[in-house]
Amino acid sequence: MNGTDTLFWRMGANPLTRPHVTWLWYLDRTPDWNAFLDGCQWIVKSLPRLTHRVLDTPVRAGTPAWIPDPHFRLTRHVHRMRLPEPAGRRDLLDLVEWRNGADFDPLHPPWEATLVEGYEQDQAAILLKWHHSIGDAVTIVSVMNRLLPDAAPTVLPRGPRAPSEHTVPRTAPITRLPLSAAAHGVTDGTRTLLRQSVRWLTTPRAAGDRVRLAGRAAAQLLQPVTPSPLLRERSSAIRCGMVTVALTDLKAAGKAAGVSVTSAYVSAVLDAFHRYHAYHGVNHRSVPTLVPVNIRKPFETGAGNIIASVRIAGPIGDMPAPARMAAVHSAITEARGALVQDVHTTLANLGSWVPGLVHWLLFPPVLRSAVDIVVTSVPGFSHATFAAGARVANAVAWAPRGGAAANISMASHEGTCAIGTNLDPAAVTDTSLFHHCLEQSLHELITG
Repeated sequence: MNGTDTLFWRMGANPLTRPHVTWLWYLDRTPDWNAFLDGCQWIVKSLPRLTHRVLDTPVRAGTPAWIPDPHFRLTRHVHRMRLPEPAGRRDLLDLVEWRNGADFDPLHPPWEATLVEGYEQDQAAILLKWHHSIGDAVTIVSVMNRLLPDAAPTVLPRGPRAPSEHTVPRTAPITRLPLSAAAHGVTDGTRTLLRQSVRWLTTPRAAGDRVRLAGRAAAQLLQPVTPSPLLRERSSAIRCGMVTVALTDLKAAGKAAGVSVTSAYVSAVLDAFHRYHAYHGVNHRSVPTLVPVNIRKPFETGAGNIIASVRIAGPIGDMPAPARMAAVHSAITEARGALVQDVHTTLANLGSWVPGLVHWLLFPPVLRSAVDIVVTSVPGFSHATFAAGARVANAVAWAPRGGAAANISMASHEGTCAIGTNLDPAAVTDTSLFHHCLEQSLHELITG
């Protein structure tokens, strides 16, 4: 694991910061179960990481390692269920909440896929869930874009059937490592990261510049922004929802204000929180807002998490939509300008040495005071996509809150932006009102 992967893995120990990512694919019809199972088997064969579990260090300090799960069984991770009829959107969202709140068994690979039948009678959905330590959304979408077909096959391909227990086929063997050898690998990897980080910080030629950059990055994340008194409570409970908007409309709104699509989207979310606060009679000018950003270089295509986050004072005061978009765009641009990949990577690697107990005790209260809202924008499929012969009609992502009151995530798919809301009902006590505010904000943003 790299330092950011390790951070997500350690956060998973506490229910308040559990980093599960959930992705729901709406299908235009119910696929054949055997074809779905064959497809999952083929993807697992193509991605050996899906057959690996995490081996942590003895004191949960330093970087863990991915090792083959000697007891891997596909049916432990791939499931099938049918919703009670008549089932609609709320039933699917209830399912998302249930699965999102369930923890992974640390002795097995942290992911699962469920074929959900009975949605609106003859339709279905695929519910994917993975631990954020496996990889960020850019990694997952990139892989799926390569593996999933962009046209429905005239005849569904049927490869060799897996054994009845659906183990990984012999063409994708699982190497069994002695525990001592695996632990030795963890130690070597940790030592390498530590040496690289220390070397990076102490090279005489640029040590001063690097320390200044590190300080600048830390200052950006720690800038004082007063949390909202309305969103102060935290719990491990989850309330999910979704809203959709046309991508062309969102682009047009951003273009009219001279800002990016992301800035337009973030400003709509902040306007929704402005409306929510106004309804409750709370006047608050800004809230600490975290915006994850992709820091990959053009040549980087590897797995794992190659992301960072910028923290801004998200404006939720009373202001016109164009002014809010301009303020958000300026804040994000300035924050990203202070973000240097090498600095972030080094700080993350050094942060992996923070013992797991410290993560458990300190992360929830620190994050509670440092972040109210996380606003995430993830890439969607770049083309029409099919799973087991069924077309993916829409795809919605719910990203983890990480101790915040809410994480609002947007993913585009074939011209539609689906926004998944992961709310903490202890902080956002009227979730129906918030979704109404979000719909109003988006409507006014795109209609001017």
